[in-house]
Amino acid sequence: MKQVLILNITRMGDLIQMIPLLGRLEEEWPGVGIDLIIDKEFAHVASLLPGIRQVLAYDFQELMDDSRVCARDVVSLYRDLAHWAQPMLQVGYDRVVNLTFNRRSAFLAKYFGCADERGMTTAHDGSFLVKNSWMKYFLDLHAYRQLNRFNIVDLYALGGSGSGQFHPIRLEVANGLRDWARIFLHHSGTPKHWVAVQVGASDPMKAWRPEYFGQLMAHLSTKRNIGFVLIGTKKEEAAVKESMQVYQHAGGQGPLCEAVGKTSIPELLALLQQCQLMVTNDTGPMHMAVGVDTPVLNVSVGHVNFWETGPFGPGHWVVQPDIVCGPCGFDKVCPHHACKDQIIPQEISELCLHILSGDVLPKFSSKIRVYESTIDGDQLGTFALRAGHEPNLTTWYGTYWRRYWYELFAGRDSQCPPIESSSPNQFDDVRMWEQLAPQLDTLCERAEKVLQLCQQRPVPVQQLKETQNLLKCETIDLKELTRLSLAFGPLVGACIRETFNLEGQTLRSMAEEYTRVFHTLRSGARLTFEQLTQYSPEPPRRNLYVGAIG
Repeated sequence: MKQVLILNITRMGDLIQMIPLLGRLEEEWPGVGIDLIIDKEFAHVASLLPGIRQVLAYDFQELMDDSRVCARDVVSLYRDLAHWAQPMLQVGYDRVVNLTFNRRSAFLAKYFGCADERGMTTAHDGSFLVKNSWMKYFLDLHAYRQLNRFNIVDLYALGGSGSGQFHPIRLEVANGLRDWARIFLHHSGTPKHWVAVQVGASDPMKAWRPEYFGQLMAHLSTKRNIGFVLIGTKKEEAAVKESMQVYQHAGGQGPLCEAVGKTSIPELLALLQQCQLMVTNDTGPMHMAVGVDTPVLNVSVGHVNFWETGPFGPGHWVVQPDIVCGPCGFDKVCPHHACKDQIIPQEISELCLHILSGDVLPKFSSKIRVYESTIDGDQLGTFALRAGHEPNLTTWYGTYWRRYWYELFAGRDSQCPPIESSSPNQFDDVRMWEQLAPQLDTLCERAEKVLQLCQQRPVPVQQLKETQNLLKCETIDLKELTRLSLAFGPLVGACIRETFNLEGQTLRSMAEEYTRVFHTLRSGARLTFEQLTQYSPEPPRRNLYVGAIG
């Protein structure tokens, strides 16, 4: 029997989003034994996950807190962690999958000494490495977020296992809790439909305004016999109260069931199963609703990109503001939150009616985009635009890179329809290639020179330093040249990241890796250029530099 250890020590939503990975592992290795390491704070969530043989909980938050305040020295803290993990060394895992990108999980992943490591780990000198192409892509997501078309759920499954059939998020409600949930709701009323509403979020940046939730509920309650289940944590209580006050002042007619901070995780799951719809920000409970087949309407604002973390699988909806600055970066502090004001509560209410009762899909203002979730030809989750407009460049390059990365990493042809038009930015792409191609030739030659110097005995240290410095400067120039290029920037960014992800232990082996990285980039860039221009109605200009690539 194959045995796999998964490390996932961050948030509740991340645990639920790894469920398809569990199904993919079972598909890959029938009867596989899967153990899971988590932070003890989320033990109650881990108990809901299907297919887990053993849940192993450790107080990683305490480890981090003690380290930050220097309550104990780092060495003793990690010795305690190693002592806790020591019994697991006897298992002999066939694969260790680290879904958490921090130093604690990286050290722990390496501790098990497994030949098949995926995700963040460490090299022999203690530096950090990321293994597996999909996990490396996960790390690069932030650089070109507007072009990403992979849900984190699929990245977990592809990186931790591989390609395969579609596996949904599935969660089971514990015995007896269905009846408990029905009784809990019955105390508040007996409407035809219950709609769960999560007003708050772990980060206020990604939460729609509470008053808009109140207006949405009020408008919806005048159209149908609907009651609302308000959920969330105690920290979100003030926002929920505000939305309830707005609901009442706006003439809301349906019953309200206020469940904020009043349920356990299994009880919340049971309540969500009794609802016919959930309207929410990007939250952990959103994924719980998906897991019990409750349709989700996700209001995607702030720094949230629904392509990354939106509701997974068919039958869900996303509303995204059509605004130049959105989704904003995780490091941004927004002075206006204008994206939240572009979403009109009454329009979202009409969309809710479409989801609940099959009413005609309403018309929307030009300030939003509306998507429906579905499954694509590669058995991955995706989203189809149902209303609004995407920028042509974002749509074209997003589709291109989705296919490119899948075929490169999965090693198979994509079953998604190919693009049958040239880049809409073809003129600029051709000009970029004219500058890029000779630079790539120079970088490959420089890397080869470094390799030659590393092979000499004795090593000419001064000459090696000078050549390495030139290579470093030329790499920086390459990054700056392509920084804003949707055609070549993602490829160059992945290459430069790879130069910091070397496993070699000698000068020569590291130089060999470095050289391979730049040769791979040069080949990939040429292929990209050919694909970008293959449908051009006119042949490339005669003076176009194509270089000696291949």
